[in-house]
Order: sequence, then C-alpha cells, then structure tokens
Amino acid sequence: MNAAENGGRGALEGVKVVEMGMWVAGPAAAAVLGDWGADVLKIENPAGGDPIRALMAMGMAPFELPINPSFELDNRNKRSVALDVHVREGREALLRLLRDADVFVSNLRPGALERMRLGYGDVRAANPRIIYAGLSGYGTRGPECDRAAFDYAAFWARAGAMASLGEPGGPPPTQRPAMGDHPAGLSLAGAVCAALYHRERTGEGQEIHLSLYQMGLWTMATDIEVCLVTGLGYTPTGRLVPNPLWNHYRAKDGRWFHLVMLQADRYWGRFCEAIERPALAADEQYASVLARAQHALALIEMLDQTFATRPLAEWAERFDRADLVWAPVQSIAEVTQDPQAAALDAFASLTHRTGEEFRLVRSPVEFGATPARIRHGAPELGEHTEAVLLEAGYSWEEIAGLKEKGAIG
Repeated sequence: MNAAENGGRGALEGVKVVEMGMWVAGPAAAAVLGDWGADVLKIENPAGGDPIRALMAMGMAPFELPINPSFELDNRNKRSVALDVHVREGREALLRLLRDADVFVSNLRPGALERMRLGYGDVRAANPRIIYAGLSGYGTRGPECDRAAFDYAAFWARAGAMASLGEPGGPPPTQRPAMGDHPAGLSLAGAVCAALYHRERTGEGQEIHLSLYQMGLWTMATDIEVCLVTGLGYTPTGRLVPNPLWNHYRAKDGRWFHLVMLQADRYWGRFCEAIERPALAADEQYASVLARAQHALALIEMLDQTFATRPLAEWAERFDRADLVWAPVQSIAEVTQDPQAAALDAFASLTHRTGEEFRLVRSPVEFGATPARIRHGAPELGEHTEAVLLEAGYSWEEIAGLKEKGAIG
C-alpha cells in the first residue's frame, strides 16, 4: 500500500456520480472518477444487475472463481443501488438521486435511454447543472446511432485497427477484452472533468458524448490522417519493413523483442557496435535510412541470424549499455511480475469480501497533491440500496413501499 492508499483528498472529492452502465466502457469511466475521489452510485437492475457479474455463468470464463476479476476491475469504489427504472417508482427514485448529482454516466444506447425517459432532456429537467456523460457504440447521429456494439466491433473491426495488423495474406487478429473500452472510459472521465470545470466557471451543465467508433478513429488517427492526405491506406507488411531498426526479432532462447528506433541514423553506429557488427556501420549498402530501406530484406535476414546467436538477457544488456530504444515482448503473466510495474505501484492490494487477498490494476493517472485511491472493491448487487435511499430523504416506510412495488431489489 502506497501513500495514495493512506488517505488524502482526491481531486474529485465531493463530486457525486450516478452511473447506469453495464459491461465495461461506461462502468470503467465511473470507476476512474471514483479513483479520483468521486462518490459513485452504480444503478443496477435488481434482476441480475450488470451482466458482467454473470461472466462465468454465461460461459465467457473457463471456470468459476470466488472473485470476478472483470467486475472488480471496473466497479471498485462504487456503491450499488438496485433500482428497476422500468417501474414508475424506480425511475422516480433514480431522478431523485440525480437531483443533487454532479454527473450521470451511462453506456446504454441513446434510444434505450430516451424510451425510458432518461435522455438528456429528462435528466436536465430534474437537474439543470448535471453533466450528462454518454458512451455509445457509434455516436448520437447518423443511420447507425442506435446500433448495438462492443469494442470488438465498433472500436477494433470498424475503425481500422483489425485490418491494419497481422501478417500479409493472413486472417486479421482479434483484440483482447476491453482494449477499446478502457481507453474510452479514461477519455470520458477526462471529458467529465473538463465539463465540471466549465460548470465551475459558468454554472452550466451540459451533455457530453463519446463513441467507441470515434475512439477507434482517434486510436488509428495517424494512419487515417495519412490516407486522408495522400489517399493511401495502410495494409499489413509483416516484418518486411523499410526501417529494420523498427522491427521485432527473436533471440536464441526464443524470446521476442521489439526494436523501436525511429531516428535510425542516430542509432545506427552504436547499434552496430552493440551487436558486434561494426563493419556494417561503414557498409555503403546500409549507410543511411534510404539505403537500408532499399536493402531491408537482406538486412532483416542478417539481423535474424545475428540475434539467434545469444539469449535475450545478453542482448538486453548490450542494448541498454548502448542506450538503444527497445522492449521485450512480454506475456501477460510476465507483466504481472514486472519490476517496473511494481516500482510504479501499478497494482493495488485489496481484501475481497471472501477474505481472499487479490491485486487490482490501478487507473494510470498519478496526482501529486490529490492522489487517486482504490478505497474498496466492487459492491454486491444492491448492497447499498437502502442506505443511499435514506441519504436521499426516503423514510423506511417509503423504502418498504418501493420494495412492495418491485421498484427496488
């Protein structure tokens, strides 16, 4: 546990966030706001709650675990309120919670929110100062604004990433879970803070929106911009690249590593010394970036043979001694044990309600004066329903009435 866990005011302490989200992207945005100090209320349907609670029951995880990693990751620092907003009294209870809230976060489809009469206009009528933060698959306009999506579809496949990776002629690679959702959640959290700052200056609330599709466009913006300017779209080239110092290679022990020297001429001389091929530095075939590009295939084959003579640990020592830009290709298991991650305190240690100790990935932004904190793990479904309703001014009799009408779990 570091200083961030020992107390201190978060940057968003005193900010009340109401989240009505599911799966990852919307809940991730609210989790980050919670890390930054906000009080986050998670609104869930009493009939099962957020679907990601049942990840294992749906067959999306290979075996049952006492701790649901996905739910814990994106729902720490929250209180769960079980409300059925399809029941009139449940919707009224939600609007009552929103009257003194600062932020409403949802990744339900815009059309679904409108049909439940929880669109921006409805919520603004209850609280004109609200920051209404929506996250969708394809945005709020256009013929596909209400199309269902996960990040695999809108972010990865539709926005160009999937077709830009993999080996030439081979099938495109799929992504790993939430590769688009988590950056989108972090981006939406940042947008919420900008909107809160605007409200601080003007008193005005507003609606903000982020789509997974546009997050994908931004992620792929460098390649997309080249195509917009030149008309040329990138297609995968595999390891046949014009700059062999910006490529990945395999060492003698089978370990892959990635060289990332974009200013190749700057590094070429000491790179040749590091691999004990000093004669290459004086070879006219490889004397410049353009010359190496013309002979890239031969040079890559030569480097493959060279790197196959030593294990990665020896190459690592030589690369670091020469101050080259590179990184090992690490497995997820290796990342969890990476000493640099430990130095950054990238994983928080928590005690689950079962008593089991586990680690949780921190959100990446560090604050010097207002440290981000993971105060507690994810809540049980409806764990805080009664306490939150009492805070909102409901009496025990009124809460009993809501239960009788099926408005709360």
